[in-house]
Amino acid sequence: MTLAKLPLRLFIPPLLLLVGLTAGCSSSEYRDRNSDYHQAHQVKNDLPANYSEHDVMPIAEANRSFNESQLKAPRPESLRVMNETEGLVTERVDEQGAWLLVMRSPSEVWTSLRAFAESLDVAMVSASPRRGELTLAADSESRLPAQRMDLRQGVRRGTSEIRLNSYEAGRNLPWSDYDRSRLKSLAEFLIASLSEGSHSVSLQAQSLQDNQLVRLTDRDDRQVLVMQLEYERAWAELVNLLDDKFTDDWQMLEDINRSEGRLYIRYVPQDLRPSGFFARLFSRGPKPEEHHYQLYLTEYSQELDLVLDISPNQAAPSAVESELLTWLERQLR
Repeated sequence: MTLAKLPLRLFIPPLLLLVGLTAGCSSSEYRDRNSDYHQAHQVKNDLPANYSEHDVMPIAEANRSFNESQLKAPRPESLRVMNETEGLVTERVDEQGAWLLVMRSPSEVWTSLRAFAESLDVAMVSASPRRGELTLAADSESRLPAQRMDLRQGVRRGTSEIRLNSYEAGRNLPWSDYDRSRLKSLAEFLIASLSEGSHSVSLQAQSLQDNQLVRLTDRDDRQVLVMQLEYERAWAELVNLLDDKFTDDWQMLEDINRSEGRLYIRYVPQDLRPSGFFARLFSRGPKPEEHHYQLYLTEYSQELDLVLDISPNQAAPSAVESELLTWLERQLR
């Protein structure tokens, strides 16, 4: 059968489909722009006459409402550097007995601590660098009790603390001459071993030095020095630091009250101190009744807060509070 003989009704549906597609394309919102360049013409845009005088990257002027003298940045405080003149190993004493402050990180001290235990005549029961705990067996011949040495991070960065206690039936015994003698031997051993040019470091003991024990924060519109330490440990560290550094007319530790947690100090802000050798030489210093404050250490939510008061419940000026607590935080971290 030829196309001419086919019925007309067979051609109608394809024709309608073709017409619909053509109409759909013509009504599309996307216009064919392939030939637009044929109608393109030149456009002239004149630049401003003073164009060459314009700043390519202008900076808006700031409207300053404060005094220009406030723009002076404070001089940075020098970092506290641990050196051999401060004593590589120092013995400290508190209510629990004597303990050692070592100017080395726990990862450095652990290997020397274990070497000391291995050098003794008594057996070493256990040694855990991750917990910083090392135990020695009792000496049955001399009837001396077992001992435990605890290593932990010091309050200041890069330091360690070692406590040694005799124990029996899982409980610490009162501090004794036996403990003092063993602690003295340990101090001498640490000074000799850590003073060497190179010594091994325990990677497992590095977990003891990851905690940030001291931080400065804002609380109730005041700055607070937060200390994640036991009360006795924090108190002893503060007393030792102030007793060592507050020793002149501008800053002095005058008295302490352990039962109330208060340290009475005199502190003259830096901007009120005379600058220059001759100014300091001929200055009369602060008046006796001025610049007296109290550092108050108190427990707060399983941590310790250190705040600066003029008197109980009377906060120190915010500028003095910020200056002194920032200095303390830098010394203790």
